[in-house]
Order: sequence, then structure tokens, then C-alpha cells
Amino acid sequence: MSDTLSIPPGPERCVWVFAIDPPDDQATALARGPLAEALGVDAVDPAHTELIDADTFTEYGLSRYLTEGQGIAEESLAADTATLDALRGPLLLVFRPALGQGQLSPRPPLRLIGRYDEVPSPARTGMAAYDAEADILPVQTPKRPSDAAMSGRVATVVLILLAIFVTLFVWGAG
Repeated sequence: MSDTLSIPPGPERCVWVFAIDPPDDQATALARGPLAEALGVDAVDPAHTELIDADTFTEYGLSRYLTEGQGIAEESLAADTATLDALRGPLLLVFRPALGQGQLSPRPPLRLIGRYDEVPSPARTGMAAYDAEADILPVQTPKRPSDAAMSGRVATVVLILLAIFVTLFVWGAG
């Protein structure tokens, strides 16, 4: 295959699904050996790749495995659901963290089935001021209590002290 596929920059999670032709014995050798060469990249982190047998998903469905097991968006798989569920034999799943920057240029025995994106994370509340590049949260200075709150605290302390003095006078008089 001479087509090049761009690798998205940043932490976005996506997966490329490749069929391995010819199957079986070469699939295991590929997963342990010249995977970077077959993908057309300089290096691959094997911790973020998965060699699976599509035949194990005949009842469950590969598309269901990708959505429920790997967090891939159903919308991303929608056009290829039937194709994914019909696949048989060894497949290679390559997740975004396995690759650096640049382009993928897959070669035989890899055959691209498709690239599918992760479900976008919901916006986090309370993290609006988080600076992802600097990996810091801004220090929040505590708010100064209002004058009414301070007056209420002073009145509470005075009432407690008054109750203690009255209790001591009553106890001392008895």
C-alpha cells in the first residue's frame, strides 16, 4: 500500500485497524518483529498495539468491542460497522500513543481497514483555569469574609462567653 496516513498531533486517542494478510504464522512474527517497518514509521511502542483474532468476536462483534472495550465513538465506526463485524483472521490495532509524529505508510502484509476516533471526553467542570501545557492549576487566593460574616462571628463568640460567665455566676452562688 503506497497511501500515507497522517498521524494526528497531540493526545487525541484513535485506533488504526489493519488486517494481516497472509494470516496466522506471519501475524505473530509481525507483532514481535518488524512492526515499525510494516507501518512505515521509525518506531512503534508495542505497549499501545494489540494483535487480536477477529474470529473471537463473531458473536460479540468487533465494532462493539471497539466502542465498549476501547472507547471508540460509535459515530466514528458507523460507516464501517458491517465491514468490521465481517472481518476474520488476525487484526492489528495500533493506538495513537504507539506512534510519534508524521505519517504512516503501511506495507504488506498490513491492509488498512480504517481509522476510528475515541469518544471525546466531556468538559470538566471546575478545571476551567487549568493550563494543560504548563500542567498547573492557578493558586486561588481565599476570598476575604464579608463584614456581615465577621460581625456574625464576633456576636457568636460574645454570646458563648456570656453563657460561660452566667453559668459560673450561677454555680458560684449555689
